[in-house]
Amino acid sequence: MARPKNPQRTSDLLDAAAQVLQARGIAGVTLRPLAAELGVSPRTLLYHFGSKEKLITQAIRHLRHQQPTLAKALAPDQQPSTGAVALGEVVRSMWEEQKQEQARPFLALYFELAALAIRDPDTYGTMLHELDHEWTDAITSHLQTRGFDAHEAASRLKMLMIRYRGALHYGLVTGDWDAADAAI
Repeated sequence: MARPKNPQRTSDLLDAAAQVLQARGIAGVTLRPLAAELGVSPRTLLYHFGSKEKLITQAIRHLRHQQPTLAKALAPDQQPSTGAVALGEVVRSMWEEQKQEQARPFLALYFELAALAIRDPDTYGTMLHELDHEWTDAITSHLQTRGFDAHEAASRLKMLMIRYRGALHYGLVTGDWDAADAAI
């Protein structure tokens, strides 16, 4: 019978792996060198996370939840069923936070995952969808509590995500945050 996982050990490994991924990116990280850098065996990482893909997904989710505005927006007490903050206010707060220099390593990792999803949708597209699912569900739920039917909520969600990600990508790539601000 296998020993039960130590939640603190899993958390510590997740913290360390997230920092390595944020510093090096996804494409350059393989399980064996990552495990060596963390001072564990590849088998240990597989035991705690199941696969490299699950580790990457959990690490990016972990980094996302370290962003104050997004973490607050996704908190259970902020969900629409208990009186969510206005969506526009959350988006504006997130935007101001994401424009800051300290957000760039996370954003580089996120957009790297998005680019990898174009090349390998079966692996990375699934990971990206899983990561975005939590946030997109919160937005859709918020819109539905405001009277939009499911179809209209989904349509507005797509419009919001396209504009937000496009403006963020544009600002990051060009440094023209004034134009990106205008798009938002």
